[in-house]
Amino acid sequence: MPLSTDFNVVTAIDVSDSITRHDEWLQYTGLSRGVMNADFLSLVSEGLMQRIGFMAFTWSSDGQLRIIVPWTVIASPQDAAKVAAQLRAAPRIDRSHYESNDQGPASRSDQAAAPGGGMTDIAQAVGAASRLAEDAPFQGRRAVINILSNGVDNAGFDPSLQRDQAIRRGATINGVVFGGRRDLPAYFEQNVIGGPGAFLMTVQDPADLPKALEKKFWRDLIAGNSLPSNNG
Repeated sequence: MPLSTDFNVVTAIDVSDSITRHDEWLQYTGLSRGVMNADFLSLVSEGLMQRIGFMAFTWSSDGQLRIIVPWTVIASPQDAAKVAAQLRAAPRIDRSHYESNDQGPASRSDQAAAPGGGMTDIAQAVGAASRLAEDAPFQGRRAVINILSNGVDNAGFDPSLQRDQAIRRGATINGVVFGGRRDLPAYFEQNVIGGPGAFLMTVQDPADLPKALEKKFWRDLIAGNSLPSNNG
């Protein structure tokens, strides 16, 4: 019989070609701080099972997915510290095809020609996260998917189709958007987030991303705790 958890949380980290080296560092720093957040760990300890399932992966396009935190249980500060260490140690983006080591590709044509892709395929990210949530080795009361990104889907697919399928399967999809695109929050609200208790966090200055992500996971649990269980 699989281990039961209060929630299973899947976090999808944007590593497409629009993500700079600094953006990448901010995402990992924020997520590692988030799992160690005292409010988050307090909510975990107050749950019925007093533990959650957690995993994280990176995404861009053309099937480019990398699991950086395999499914694990967070039930204590020690568990959280191990996850935070995995996030900080995650492999960094291969920028060998970039003209600049810091700011990403110099042109759109460079981005399209990058080996293995590099577009922003949010539909792929949502679909992969949904499958990973369904295949979790833990029996969770609810699945929560977090999609991090600084851009809209530019790979030609409609992420709302994957979103709707994930919602029908019982998941809630939350978003964290950052950067200077003014259309991004509305795009995510219309095409990406959804499900019971879904919410969007908007971070205009990427430098504020770690602070926002430090609050992200406990907001997941607060929202989820106000909803009925999938099992019940």
